[in-house]
Amino acid sequence: MAFRGCPAERRAATLLGSKRDVEPGVRGVRRAASALGLLLLLAGLVVGADLFGSREALFGAATPPPLAAAASRSGAFHPVGTSPGSTKTVLRSQAWWQEVGRFQGAGAKRLPAFEISRDAIQWRVRWECPQGRFVVRKSARAEPLVDASCGGEKTAELTGQGSEALQIAADGPWTARVEQQVDVPLVEPPLPVMSAAGTRKVATGAFYRIDQVGKGSVTIYRLASGGHALRLDDFFVTANIDLEIRLSPLRAPRTTRQYLSVPAKRVAPLDITAGSMNFTLPDGVDPARYRSVVIWCPLIDSAYAAATLEPDHAS
Repeated sequence: MAFRGCPAERRAATLLGSKRDVEPGVRGVRRAASALGLLLLLAGLVVGADLFGSREALFGAATPPPLAAAASRSGAFHPVGTSPGSTKTVLRSQAWWQEVGRFQGAGAKRLPAFEISRDAIQWRVRWECPQGRFVVRKSARAEPLVDASCGGEKTAELTGQGSEALQIAADGPWTARVEQQVDVPLVEPPLPVMSAAGTRKVATGAFYRIDQVGKGSVTIYRLASGGHALRLDDFFVTANIDLEIRLSPLRAPRTTRQYLSVPAKRVAPLDITAGSMNFTLPDGVDPARYRSVVIWCPLIDSAYAAATLEPDHAS
């Protein structure tokens, strides 16, 4: 049937007819989009609330699993995860090397078995021998883990965990050290000299943030021998390599620029960034000349954290 009317009316009728023709398909698409949106919303709620452990299953845990802290820098005495009385923590340190064992010999020798922690990142052998070659195998017929020339101290990094018993072959005398790399905190007991007769606390302080997170406390001791020792307790600082403990004459530096305005004294490298640790101050360093402890990062010239030293009048 012919349509009578003006051109504008004919165009409107044509468009109306087209809309009616496609409307069922549009409604289907809209229903599908609405259903998909609802599903995505529900999925977001499930994952966001971590129902049924869904977030961890999809993306992994945001918080690392609790691990036992190390009780010694030497794993030969207190392997990670089996330290007597150690408690588990989710805190992690900058990765550090814990000694597992030291060995020496001449020519061929089978080392006593040692244990690489299941929580170790990797392990390594560091050796010295004057001449010839130094070869390390898991057994006499196995492919070498290490086959290198002697001369100076050398290192080979390896992977794997569990019990190891290595076979060493060399052309002469040698020394070797096995170390494992871990990132758990180190919780050392105080040094015996810190509670010995004649030792006294001279200053204490609590860490605060400058450029990075810093927590915990510091105590400085004057030892009966006349030297000084420093202890960090329940300590944590943002991890980085090559951090240092320094003493500053400023009472409470608040910025890196302020810290750099006066000379400071380097006390010790800080290779472990979480836990409770002991350090001996270098000979000739008098802490009475300084008013704060600063965690310094020379890699980027940044004062990470500091603690104001308050004289301990109780001792």
